Amino acid sequence: MSEISLHTADDKAGVYVSNTFIDTYMKSANGEYVKIYLYLLRSLSSVGSGFSISAMADALEHTTKDITRALIYWERQNLLRLEYNASGELIGICLLDPDKPRIAGREEMPVVTDMPIIMPTVPSNVVRMPQRQGFAQGPDHSYSPAEITQLGKDDAVPEMLFVTESYLGHPLSPNETNTLLYWYDGMKMSSDLIEYLVEYCIERGHKDIRYMNRVAISWVEEGIVTKEDAIARNKTHSSLYRTVRKSFGIIGRDLTASEEKFIDTWQQVYGFDIDLIREACDRTILKAHNPSFAYADSILKSWREAGVMELSDVVAADEAFTKKNKVKRKLSVVKKDNFHNFEEQEYDYDAIERRLLMQE
Repeated sequence: MSEISLHTADDKAGVYVSNTFIDTYMKSANGEYVKIYLYLLRSLSSVGSGFSISAMADALEHTTKDITRALIYWERQNLLRLEYNASGELIGICLLDPDKPRIAGREEMPVVTDMPIIMPTVPSNVVRMPQRQGFAQGPDHSYSPAEITQLGKDDAVPEMLFVTESYLGHPLSPNETNTLLYWYDGMKMSSDLIEYLVEYCIERGHKDIRYMNRVAISWVEEGIVTKEDAIARNKTHSSLYRTVRKSFGIIGRDLTASEEKFIDTWQQVYGFDIDLIREACDRTILKAHNPSFAYADSILKSWREAGVMELSDVVAADEAFTKKNKVKRKLSVVKKDNFHNFEEQEYDYDAIERRLLMQE
């Protein structure tokens, strides 16, 4: 895989971690994302030796997709800038200063003139990362008839539109056509990924193009760029959703959007695997006696704050909690005994009863 230019907008030497990063960004980020960001900082001190996504993945024992997702996340947080050539290929990563002021959520960046971007020759297997500006608002461009005709010269486009019409069961509206073209042209999604996305949504009862657009945005933001990526992602999600439904006893209905958001947060933000999520759901039923996603979220959030990452950590946390409660109960007994600082007499209640009977 081709080397990528890694540089900074500042001239600080060595590994410097801003207090702003620790106080503002680190606490809300996935732990693996933090690890990748720190690795980028470390790599700046030896950037002359070369840098690539694949080398970074090997060093951290991650997949290139994991690295890609982390880079997209930190770019959305305005802590780095991903740089592309005219073909949309990643050729540079510029780390931005967390301490610099931001305007409307973006950093006001001067043009870097003392650290030129290296433009290597990029082979066909280079990491391709889609442009993301405007995704949160959906399509930000209305394609003219001339532009549609030009895009239609790509054989993949007419086939993609035809397949989508077949799935929807009606001719595409101008808005639907525009959205599909935006996914392909603006978001750089492949035609087979778009066809799979449409099929995926329709199979789940969603034919609304606005719903599909939200799915498209979430996939791209997760770093999904191929149909194979999407299939792997959906298999993982489907298995996780089934596990949660089974643990909570949810039968005969689909998960609501808010419930799916909880589950996605547990996996993607908190970074928990399926076993830990299942354990939290089981404990929720035992304690709350109903499928409360908010209650399960409170359990997982507390585990995250305690540094729990696997089931063995939960066992240790439980033992610590039990030990802490025993100490509290012992202290409570000691405090209670402090009120009884005199010797209590012991009474023979049987003897007292016999004496009373003799007096009658």
